Amino acid sequence: MLDFFIQASVNRNHIKIYRSSIVLFVLKAIVSVFLFCNPITVQAQNDLLLTGLNEYKADTIGYVTINEIHLIGNKKTKKQIIYRELDIREGSLVPKKNIENYITSERNKVFNTQLFESVDVLVTQVADDVINIDFIMVERWYTWPVPLLELADRSFNEWWNNRNHDLSRIQYGLDFKQRNMRGRNETLDLLVKLGFSRQFTVGYSFPYIDKKQKTSLSFKGTFLEETTVAYKTEENKFVEVENDTEVLRRSWNGVINFGKRYGFYDHHNFSFQFTNDQVADTVAMLNPDFFLDGRTELKYFSLSYTYTRDKRDITSYPLDGYYLKFSLEKIGLGVFDDINSVNVAWTVNKFLPLGNTKRFFYFGGFAGKIGFPELVPYNNMRAIGYGSLMVRGYDNYVIEGQNVGVLKNEMKWRALSTKLKFDSIIKSKHVKQVPIDVLFKVYLDAGYSYFPQVDPSNAEFTNTPLIGYGFGLDLVTFYSSVLKFEYSFNRHGKGGGFYFYYSMDL
Repeated sequence: MLDFFIQASVNRNHIKIYRSSIVLFVLKAIVSVFLFCNPITVQAQNDLLLTGLNEYKADTIGYVTINEIHLIGNKKTKKQIIYRELDIREGSLVPKKNIENYITSERNKVFNTQLFESVDVLVTQVADDVINIDFIMVERWYTWPVPLLELADRSFNEWWNNRNHDLSRIQYGLDFKQRNMRGRNETLDLLVKLGFSRQFTVGYSFPYIDKKQKTSLSFKGTFLEETTVAYKTEENKFVEVENDTEVLRRSWNGVINFGKRYGFYDHHNFSFQFTNDQVADTVAMLNPDFFLDGRTELKYFSLSYTYTRDKRDITSYPLDGYYLKFSLEKIGLGVFDDINSVNVAWTVNKFLPLGNTKRFFYFGGFAGKIGFPELVPYNNMRAIGYGSLMVRGYDNYVIEGQNVGVLKNEMKWRALSTKLKFDSIIKSKHVKQVPIDVLFKVYLDAGYSYFPQVDPSNAEFTNTPLIGYGFGLDLVTFYSSVLKFEYSFNRHGKGGGFYFYYSMDL
């Protein structure tokens, strides 16, 4: 049963939320094992093998010269894809002071391309203050024909608690990803989804299209059909209408993204898209505000700008650094009169190691959105319960509104970090060893959604402070897979309990 939960989440390629008595059993088993384990040296799974810099202390004065840089193990990946991530070049002068941290940062930039399972560094001194640097890489699997078996709902917990674990809501299909096309970090994505709904998606991305390797391009097209539609919210839960013989919703969406990269950490992205969304008369009659004014069709162009500054150590599970994201979106460009709104959104996350033991860490985050006007089509009104706007402890609910803010605080303690080796069992470069990191945590989240025109049935969680808190355990392993076991509470005394999150970088 647990395998089904995990498979359902992996194929969505983003975090999912689960709740089950099996989770409690697994959590108890994991805790029991670690309580009886002998203490071992703590070393994070993503800490690199960095040798050859022992003589350079943090306060050393002077410079070293980079004589040669060698790339080892990039059999498919083109060298320019790796060099575009590096600040150092052959002949560069690097200060001796904090040189270990500097080279570690260079390695992390290569690892965060998500093209390699591991990136280690070997530094060799060839003369006084002259060194060679070898980047030793193991490439990932780049072809992922992933069979889909997933739930149509926002989360497993919603399916279990709000949908009576109805098996007819299972979706199946195939998500085919070909990463690192032509060895240039290009990605082809083909998605076919059948069952509860039908969805077909095709996308392609280029990390750069210019000689300076600064401008990126991607495009994606999606077609969706649904015979069951969540047409409104009551008591902060979706209410659906179903028709087994008629398509109640049909939509087309196409998007083109242009990216501009300045330096290594600053990214600017411009997105232009077109959406045509249609619903049956039944949906419009049940909720005239689904598209507003009882309409059955919504057509609009939208334009958005997003700026990100990403200085996290490891993007899939950061423990150090910070992440900034700001976006401005204009929905409706005057071609059609169906919708006219503006959204401003932001995310600020800080990751801070406490002390030098690599055992204790703090995470703080602030995410939010401001939208104009306050009343938009129901289908476009998304606040708490989606993406980074999640307050743990309220996982069962969605809270509407155009203006929302969420604060997150989390303390972590790394209890175990090791690697399971399979060199003598499996003859494959990809699975010679499986890293395992275990971190215990406590957290406190707060949120607020402002919507003056809220329906009385949804008023309990809207226009009022939301506070959720709890404790849990994170397990980080192969391919930056992250399993999270959590027990959450909230100030309203509803929706608490055990939850299971799973994410994986494919």
